[in-house]
Amino acid sequence: MRTRSWKTMLPGLAVATALAMAAPATYAQDNGGDFVPALDHVFVLVLENHNAYTSFGSNGILDNPNAPNIQALAKKYNVATDYNAVWHPSLPNYVAMITGDWIGTDVVATGHTYPAGSVVGISDDDSPSVATDYPSPPANTSIHRWRINKPSLAGQLVNAGKDWRAYLENIPEAGTHLANWPGDNNTGNIYAVKHNPFPYIAEVQDNPSQFAKQVPYEQLFSDLNSRHVPDFSYIVPDQCRDMHGLSNTLAPCGGAADTDNNDVKRGDDETGWIANAITGSPVWKHGRNALFIVFDEGNGPLTCPGYNPDLGPLLPPDPCYDPKNFNDVVVFIAITNYGVRGVTDSRFQSHYSMLKTIEAAFGLPYLGHAADATTNTLAPLLAPAEE
Repeated sequence: MRTRSWKTMLPGLAVATALAMAAPATYAQDNGGDFVPALDHVFVLVLENHNAYTSFGSNGILDNPNAPNIQALAKKYNVATDYNAVWHPSLPNYVAMITGDWIGTDVVATGHTYPAGSVVGISDDDSPSVATDYPSPPANTSIHRWRINKPSLAGQLVNAGKDWRAYLENIPEAGTHLANWPGDNNTGNIYAVKHNPFPYIAEVQDNPSQFAKQVPYEQLFSDLNSRHVPDFSYIVPDQCRDMHGLSNTLAPCGGAADTDNNDVKRGDDETGWIANAITGSPVWKHGRNALFIVFDEGNGPLTCPGYNPDLGPLLPPDPCYDPKNFNDVVVFIAITNYGVRGVTDSRFQSHYSMLKTIEAAFGLPYLGHAADATTNTLAPLLAPAEE
């Protein structure tokens, strides 16, 4: 088998036709006509707070001398060049990756005009309704509590007889209810629950066996070596290594070390060795597997700047989901153990696209805005190499 380099994305019909001819029994067709290959394992590595290129007054990644590993992966494998975050700040983007939306129930609603229990767009990074804040002081207690009563990728996988796991760097223990470790927002927190969408989801909150699937980072490496990796692995470095950074001097990356150059370099180093660990593992050598490297958001403007649930409406209006209003392009790299290399997909994509792609690869229905006709899959990046 040899690989081929596609300089630009082939038209959707041509891609669909080629894939169908290659192996029709192993592809799922999405509602846009693209064919997504059935995958055995999907790994998602999520990083923080940088656009693909320097923009909006902030450093990017693909033009940054401190990110050589990510740049090398982008050149070697496949890239979506118009992949967008969906909202600000972090939490709604993480939630969108697994539910297809960024709405939730504000069970406390402190400081808002709407009553507790209202379903609104998530516009902060506060804790899940089941979370316990690290003792205050030194931590700051979250004034909001979120519970997301929507179906999620986690529940879909379990209902389909598949497994998932979230590998979280510096989480204190598997299935913890602590919101952050060792502190809450604005302290030296290393693990931050705002970068982990699963404890916010009602169907995960209410199922102890599901909640226990949030595990320490170290388990990823033992799972890879023992070939006990779940179908879907969601991998989140801590805030010192996901390019987020921590200004608090008590943090390992705080104080004078909390510069963007250092944040990017640490995150790039970690991305390199995580990618090597996955692609060099026994699991990677069998079946069809994909690793997605993605950022939660950049510094682009909000997709729906007038939205404020305190002024109404409670739910985000349609313009918040209209592709023409997105302008927050982040890095998205797709690595497979079987497919094409050097492919660029220049179509509009978002976190809904990644969810739709994963669901198609596992034969699952589309959730939330993953089902929108305007939501593409990332099928061209997952195509098999030519024989």
